[in-house]
Amino acid sequence: MTTPTSMPGGSTNAPAAVGSQRWANLVPEHLVEQPSPERAAELFKRSVRLVEIEVFSYCNRKCWFCPNATHDRISSNTLMPAEMYTSILAQLASIDYDGGITYSRYNEPLADKIILERIAQASRMLPRAQLHSNTNGDYLNHEYVEQLYAAGLRNLNIQIYLGNNERYDHAKIKAAGERTLRRVQLPHTLVSDIPGEWYEHRLHYQDMAIRLYGRNFETGGTSRAGEVPIHLGYRRTSPCLIPFWAVYIDHDGSTVPCCNFRSDIPAHAEYVIGNLARQPDLFLQYASRFAADFRASLIHEGVKQGLCSNCHFAEERPTAEQAVQLAGLLATRSLR
Repeated sequence: MTTPTSMPGGSTNAPAAVGSQRWANLVPEHLVEQPSPERAAELFKRSVRLVEIEVFSYCNRKCWFCPNATHDRISSNTLMPAEMYTSILAQLASIDYDGGITYSRYNEPLADKIILERIAQASRMLPRAQLHSNTNGDYLNHEYVEQLYAAGLRNLNIQIYLGNNERYDHAKIKAAGERTLRRVQLPHTLVSDIPGEWYEHRLHYQDMAIRLYGRNFETGGTSRAGEVPIHLGYRRTSPCLIPFWAVYIDHDGSTVPCCNFRSDIPAHAEYVIGNLARQPDLFLQYASRFAADFRASLIHEGVKQGLCSNCHFAEERPTAEQAVQLAGLLATRSLR
């Protein structure tokens, strides 16, 4: 698994535009089903700044802070059907999508070099999109960086992990990071060295943004919707805007409203929006009644329900004005 990133202090590593747009883009239509394909496409275009795609299932690790520790992703590799992936890109091209596409979810994106073909397809079909990947770095070397760049990738996060069952050890994280730096052979600059919490370098290759970092999941991680023992006693009261601006697609075409949900975990099954093999319109899924109801459940005051109740990820701290904005959206929804 390559995990979504949080910077020291907890802010999510979303596309830069998300920070300034996520509140301005909130509209009542987010909380009510939009059955019209045209209206659904308009809402998606207005709102979504990140599409995360899992192009195959395999991960080479079983890290303790990931559901892969108990849910098998290592014994086989299932690829997303090529026609499904092309359909996703074609739909995004139809709205001139210019947000981020990240190759992540719960696989190791660089374990199968089909990723180069998939990135190149996206680069051709979506020239305005920002193409990004996370990686555990195990397969990465200088030549692979060159291949990823040639395919069209312009943003890469290399995450430093220890052994599957090892907890954070700052000295070991630094040593593992040094080994990766020697392997990729790129100039680099130390940007953060916080004992017990975070270690990060910025790597330099043409106009590609590359970060290498390790973080302490015991303090900065989340329970992955109850699947791993992190902050299980926490109770979330802050709103979550991720399902407004991000879309997550598993390798079998299942879509979920948050990076912490997985369609292959039985306890998460009721959080699956739909499947592109059965309903290929990505925009209608985003604008479905289920998605609208789920978004509404995350912006009310008080403790969140279900698998979101102990989530410690991407917390918002609304201003008084933003709190009024959320209340107004819910009031408008109740009148429809």
